[in-house]
Amino acid sequence: MPSLVWFPVFCPGQPVVWVTCPELLKRFQRIAKISADIPEPYTAAPGLQGRPIEKGRKVLFFNLGFLEIEHDEDLSPWIPIGTDLNPNKLVVVDDNDISMLHDMTLYRQSRVKLLDDMKKVDTERGAFFNTEALPEGSILVFPIGLKQKGWQPFDENDNSSELYFGGLESIGFGRCLVSLAGDYQ
Repeated sequence: MPSLVWFPVFCPGQPVVWVTCPELLKRFQRIAKISADIPEPYTAAPGLQGRPIEKGRKVLFFNLGFLEIEHDEDLSPWIPIGTDLNPNKLVVVDDNDISMLHDMTLYRQSRVKLLDDMKKVDTERGAFFNTEALPEGSILVFPIGLKQKGWQPFDENDNSSELYFGGLESIGFGRCLVSLAGDYQ
């Protein structure tokens, strides 16, 4: 089962940041065999851009309110291999905050079914439905098992490829850059 590790959050007047929480990092730590300690909630790299407040502390402004950065730490050990995340744009929030931020960042689109012969909503067949997707740039990780040693699913010079995992292709959902890492050769 895929596990979300980092996802982008828009901060008005500031750069986009990628957020995670200790619980998501614990699963990533087990999968990727990372030896670093799990960062405390409200941790970011010292180079994170934010609104400065007293004593060198920073505040980020999300659409839902302000988030004060309480700890500075290098988060580069938590960047998955093969990704190009900037360590200065990573933020660890509390486990209790991640669901609200996740809900805020989902792409949402409402759709209706039209009648076959005219552009009118088909109300008899339950024509209204919504779709949701993770924001572009989200980082997921999951373990896979191999039956054959030396399996090479992608180009021999590259361990990644764009794959389509389903979803609504017409609006771009389901397209993913997949990178293999670890002991698969």
